[in-house]
Order: sequence, then structure tokens, then C-alpha cells
Amino acid sequence: MTSKKVLLVINFICFIICSCAEKKEKDIQITTILETTKSWNGTLLPKFSSAQPKVTISKVVIPPKAKLPRHLHPVITTGMLTKGELTVTDDNNKQITIKAGDVLVEVTNTIHFGENTGNVPAEIIVFYIGPEDSPTTVIEKKH
Repeated sequence: MTSKKVLLVINFICFIICSCAEKKEKDIQITTILETTKSWNGTLLPKFSSAQPKVTISKVVIPPKAKLPRHLHPVITTGMLTKGELTVTDDNNKQITIKAGDVLVEVTNTIHFGENTGNVPAEIIVFYIGPEDSPTTVIEKKH
């Protein structure tokens, strides 16, 4: 084989390899679903402390017509509703209704509650980020 043919074959092989590598890279998709510094009601998220951080991920299923107790999150909390519909109300009666596929940055250190007014369970994957020794949720004490 002449050196021109060898170079041609090498170039062809490199082209095929590069084309395959580019194809795989093109299959990868990254979509930013949410990027914010505020919770759903517009309040700024708290600044991070210098404490050791802890990440907790929970799945919460709220039956149809169920109402969560009034509570607060002392840590940054965000979630994605995977099924159903959920209405969240804060202490100032500000509300947001989210549906399957929606994301939410929850209020921090603010009393609120969620209510499933639908006919199917509401399922939300919740991400809590805060100091290692902090609880994720604090239920309001009844007076």
C-alpha cells in the first residue's frame, strides 16, 4: 500500500471515530430546570453558614384531599412534584399551586402548609440542604 493510501485510510478511520464521539456527545442533554436565589413567594434564600452541610432527599406522598400540618423548614428546601397537584400557602395567605413536573423552592423559616385538593396522590421529591445538625422540618406547635 502506498503512503498516500495509508494516510487516506488513517484519515477515514479518524473521521469515523470522531463522528462517533461527536454523536455520543450530541446525545447528552443538560437542561437547567430551575436556578434562583429566591423562594416561591419571592423571599431571598438564607446565606450558607460555615457549618458542615448535609443534603437530605425525601419522597413525600400526600393523599387526595389531605392537608399537611403547618410547619417550617429551617434549611433550604426545594422539590419537584412528580404526580398530582399541590397548593402551598404561607403565613401571609400567599399561595402557589404546582402540578406534576413543576419545581418549587420552598420558603425558609416561614410557617406554611401544603394541601392536595385533587383526586390522586400528590408525590413530591424534596431536597433539603442545611447544617448537619439542623432538622429539615419543624411542625408548628399548637397554642
